[in-house]
Amino acid sequence: MNVFHFLHNEKHKFLPLKEKEIEAAEQRLEAKFPAELRQFYVEIGYGFANRNETTAFQRIIDPESAVDLHLREDFYEHDPDLDMYDEREGFLFFEVVEGVYFEVRWGTADTSSVYFIDKRISDSLQAFFEQLDNDAHFYEKMLEE
Repeated sequence: MNVFHFLHNEKHKFLPLKEKEIEAAEQRLEAKFPAELRQFYVEIGYGFANRNETTAFQRIIDPESAVDLHLREDFYEHDPDLDMYDEREGFLFFEVVEGVYFEVRWGTADTSSVYFIDKRISDSLQAFFEQLDNDAHFYEKMLEE
């Protein structure tokens, strides 16, 4: 099932992942990634969305780095920007700009909502990427409210 096929276009720069890379990161995490995020990693990989349409990073974090971020290890061990995410209910997967992240919540088996702290950005990861593919700036007004 190719849920994220629409992202295979010239606007984005993604690098594929091997299943064993995803599994190794999940072992470190001692949990499975949220279902939609795992599906994204399998189908697309990681990388950058909308490379020429915005100055924001819009980085989909690779599984190993995402686990480092979640566990606050390695590069992220003493990162003060992460303090505002301490009470998070999800998994940080998307870097908007330095120190600003979106998280995907562990949801149902099919969908996972996307949040910026307590602000819901999208009802599912698929909907998030559909919106992002159509408009590189769609979330900016939501963050200003």
